[in-house]
Amino acid sequence: MKTFYTAAPTKTFLSLALTAALFLSGLSRVSAQNTSSSSNSLPALILSFSGLTSQNDIVLSWTMENQTNNNYFVIERSGNGSSFDSIDVVMGLNNTHETDYSYTDMYALNGDNYYRLRQVDKDGNIKYSKVLSFISSNTNTTAVTKMQVYPNPAGAVVNYTLNSAVSDQVTVQVYNLAGVVIMSRQQQLSAGPNQHSLAISTLKSGNYFLKIIDKEGHNQYVQSFVKLM
Repeated sequence: MKTFYTAAPTKTFLSLALTAALFLSGLSRVSAQNTSSSSNSLPALILSFSGLTSQNDIVLSWTMENQTNNNYFVIERSGNGSSFDSIDVVMGLNNTHETDYSYTDMYALNGDNYYRLRQVDKDGNIKYSKVLSFISSNTNTTAVTKMQVYPNPAGAVVNYTLNSAVSDQVTVQVYNLAGVVIMSRQQQLSAGPNQHSLAISTLKSGNYFLKIIDKEGHNQYVQSFVKLM
């Protein structure tokens, strides 16, 4: 990736022209992302983001570059293109080479599906990819169709509400940013809205994910939360 500098007012016109040329030459390299990073570290670039439908599945693929500060990706999905839910997390690799990633959504919504990536750096900066849209005739049923986690940040207890399409037994897990499962428990869901609490007083302060997995072992929904002392 090219490094850009902002010329001071006292610099020559030549310096300004060179800066503009470098900026324009780098636009095509970040066309797959929207950047909201202010880190001094070399930013990771989403070089491409695409997908395809395969029977009932939707397969997403993306390529990254300059991942020296990369932490993880959150896969976000929407049925209307405006309200997105987090459905899973893919841990990132760190290197200076181009790296290919893929994710398969085996439980795409029946009808319109919109996807985007939320790429999170180790220092907390966030970048969003462009939005992809697909139409699916998926007849698979998912237990969890909506999840919210609160309060966030949380103290001794974190609450979660779930809307379930069917009565089902799920596994509720809490794992850290390294992908290590810290807590796990079974929970019976009833069809419709569900509300539950999870004691997290034994967790250290930091960032965690709450994951709901159905009885077949498929990841359903993931939400991040912050634990405070």
